[in-house]
Amino acid sequence: MPDISNNTPETKQSLSERFKKSRLYDKLSSFPETFKRMTRHLFLPYKEMIMGKGITRRWLFTTFSLLGTMLVAIFIISVSLINSYYYNNIQQILDQRASVTSDYFAQTAFNSNSAMSENDYRLAAQSFVEGFADKDKMEIQFINGRGTTIVTSSGFEPPAGQPKPDYDEACKNGEHGSWNGRNENKEHCYAVTYILALPNYKGYRAIRLIVSLEPTDETVRGNVILISAIMLIVLLFISLSSSYFIRSIVNPVKTITNIAGNIAGGDFSIRLEKQHDDEIGDLMDSINAMAAELALSENAKNDFISSVSHELRTPLTAIKGWSETMLMCGPEDEAMIKRGMGIIINETERLSGLVEQLLDFSRMQSGRMVMNFQMLDIIAEIDDVVFMFADKARKEDKRLTFYEPEQAIPVMGDRDKLKQVIIIVIDNAMKYSESGGEIYVYTSVENEMLTIGVRDHGCGIPADQLPKIKQKFYKANTSKGGFGIGLAVADEIIRKHNGELMIDSVEGEGTNVSILIPIARQNSNIEIASVASASEKNTTDNDTLE
Repeated sequence: MPDISNNTPETKQSLSERFKKSRLYDKLSSFPETFKRMTRHLFLPYKEMIMGKGITRRWLFTTFSLLGTMLVAIFIISVSLINSYYYNNIQQILDQRASVTSDYFAQTAFNSNSAMSENDYRLAAQSFVEGFADKDKMEIQFINGRGTTIVTSSGFEPPAGQPKPDYDEACKNGEHGSWNGRNENKEHCYAVTYILALPNYKGYRAIRLIVSLEPTDETVRGNVILISAIMLIVLLFISLSSSYFIRSIVNPVKTITNIAGNIAGGDFSIRLEKQHDDEIGDLMDSINAMAAELALSENAKNDFISSVSHELRTPLTAIKGWSETMLMCGPEDEAMIKRGMGIIINETERLSGLVEQLLDFSRMQSGRMVMNFQMLDIIAEIDDVVFMFADKARKEDKRLTFYEPEQAIPVMGDRDKLKQVIIIVIDNAMKYSESGGEIYVYTSVENEMLTIGVRDHGCGIPADQLPKIKQKFYKANTSKGGFGIGLAVADEIIRKHNGELMIDSVEGEGTNVSILIPIARQNSNIEIASVASASEKNTTDNDTLE
């Protein structure tokens, strides 16, 4: 083992290398970086206050402006009160003591009415100074009529010609004077001079009391330092609380802002991590819910675009295919041409209906859907729609029945829009009914409200999907064609008629759609167009449907 007591270069180098390899050296080496990191973390908010913008800068600027003003005011008031308390008390005590001392000296030292000589005055002053009880606390001086200090309790006569502002002031007013300043030794003092009321003497003999204010200055400075320390502690506490506020409030808001920007950019999969169950946490929950809804809407929109492309492509493909087929047909293919023309006409009408549905949806979204209200017989319109679907029902081996009431039911509404709603509802019932299924259309009146019901025994709608069935782009059954906007458009039209569209369904059993609209109030002599003709046509049509 090497002798570490030897003070050789090799030993020093070995100790240095050992120290550098020790844990203590690692901790000491990392301390500057750790301290820098802690300081940066603590004062980062204040850098943001100076360099940044927004709520951080505004909040900190307002807080520290008010806090700084308040602390400066408190500091000034406190220092003023301390100065007033200490210095004013000393001045009052010294003034009172000088007044009492001068009166006492005048009464005891000069007990005759004869004028005392300068020597007698000196002897009396020396005798009084020797018996002065507080000469260890203050200095007492006696001044002759020429302004010269002849006796002092300090034992050291002041230099000749030394200014005495308090004595000069006392000579001017004939009573007393005071002075606060520094003497020839740069010592802070307070002096009070009282003119002695001596009989048969016209000069200005006086007693002067002097006290050092250095101890008081130390006490005042100590109190000022204490107040300053308290102010700094308060400022540090406010700084720490501000830093905590910024980290716990402003920083999450910044995170929310960044996440919201990502969501606005189309990233709907991102989510905020909730840290506290407070207002910020509730805001994070709301944004997460919004992102989830936007994701669903985005998926629905994509499905809608895909559905629109598919739905429009199907009739266009049929039209294009049969058009090309008909071009190759000769005069002898009259049956083929007739069949092709029928398909083209049907697909064109289908395409026109799809485009009209899209236009209605666009008008609904932009708030430009206009209603043309008029008095009409809604039963006749229902009958027209049922008649329109009669041939389709026969071809698909489905039974469509309309239980027509005996009397016309007048409503105030838009003929085309109400007819469109009935078409959408019956078309859905046909679409989701299997071959051999039955669809019933019926009406009822209760409390001045007309209910148009469409009942099917199709596949039904699952209970968890039923609340969303009237949402735009939503399709409960994606195996069927359609845009997923029909019921949304129908619901908007009925709401504009002050009505309600209700859907009840049981999965596997069927669906019942109820359209509620108010009955129009009219006089008995109001004629409803086409009631008679509609009734005649209904008789024939019902026989066909049944």
